[in-house]
Amino acid sequence: MSNPVNVLYKKVGRKYVPMVVQWNEESGRDQLNTGTFRLTYAYRDGGRRYEYYVTPATAPMVAAMMVAREAMESAIRHASKMHPNTTKPYTKKQKELIDKFRIDMGGMYASWWVEGSAYEISEAAIKAVLEFKP
Repeated sequence: MSNPVNVLYKKVGRKYVPMVVQWNEESGRDQLNTGTFRLTYAYRDGGRRYEYYVTPATAPMVAAMMVAREAMESAIRHASKMHPNTTKPYTKKQKELIDKFRIDMGGMYASWWVEGSAYEISEAAIKAVLEFKP
């Protein structure tokens, strides 16, 4: 028994006729050009992630990144959180107040705080990939 297919219809005059929907950002269809590759990763039942125009040389690294994406995103979020730009450490009470302020203000920080740099974020991503264990 074959899998059921959901057919889409469009109205033509007074009738609805079946139509095929194909999609791709560039061509409007999910077709690849000759000599190109696409990686497909089933990250959960029914869930798919695609990477288009992957070359044989880059496929292993792209596949590793696709598998470790969640770990990478978590590491990047952690590395990119704003933090105080000061050499004088805060007291325990000050840290508690700052954490409470950040939560209460929805992520707003005092103006002397800085975000993680692109280097820190990329380092966190590379580290997450290297340490990721499926």
